[in-house]
Amino acid sequence: MTTATVLPVPYIAPRSAERIDLGVVLARYGGATDGRRLSYPDPADDDWLLGVLWARQEGHRRGAPLWDQVHTLRQRECMLNELCQVCRETAREPSSGRLWWVFPRAVPVASMYVTKPATCVRCIPKAIRSCPRLRIEAHVYTSGGDYEPYGVLGDVVTLDPDGAPRLTTAQDVPLDAFHRLEYTLARALTVHVLDLRREHV
Repeated sequence: MTTATVLPVPYIAPRSAERIDLGVVLARYGGATDGRRLSYPDPADDDWLLGVLWARQEGHRRGAPLWDQVHTLRQRECMLNELCQVCRETAREPSSGRLWWVFPRAVPVASMYVTKPATCVRCIPKAIRSCPRLRIEAHVYTSGGDYEPYGVLGDVVTLDPDGAPRLTTAQDVPLDAFHRLEYTLARALTVHVLDLRREHV
């Protein structure tokens, strides 16, 4: 008799019951470039970070895992704190001081922009086993130094003829695109990773 292997659900994977609140409005704001910005009808101070409104997503971790998506707030937490996307422990290896990454294709450059958090060296084999794309092809890298937040992947608002906000499909918005940020509902943080080096594990 064989026992089925239970694959770990990555920390950043959302669950089917973790709803996202997309009920945003355009609200007056004196500090905005044209006097208004995207908001929730019941705004809270922690809705905004890095000059952009972040999608509210439930965090109770109930329901089936959605393997091909990321949880907005858990992704951001991992990116800002250099945490492993699988186990939530530090992704920086103490002995070398380098961060570990696993990608579904080879990286031809020494620096790049990424929205998927790093993976600690202990979790890389589990990540490859549990991710359908990585089972086909996986490439492991480390990066040196600190990375910098670059932008967000988010839904940018356009206005209907009646002036009502409509969220478009996800777009990359740099943090220095101040006007576009004010009309963006951020879903993931993008960082600029430097000094990428191929590794074999």
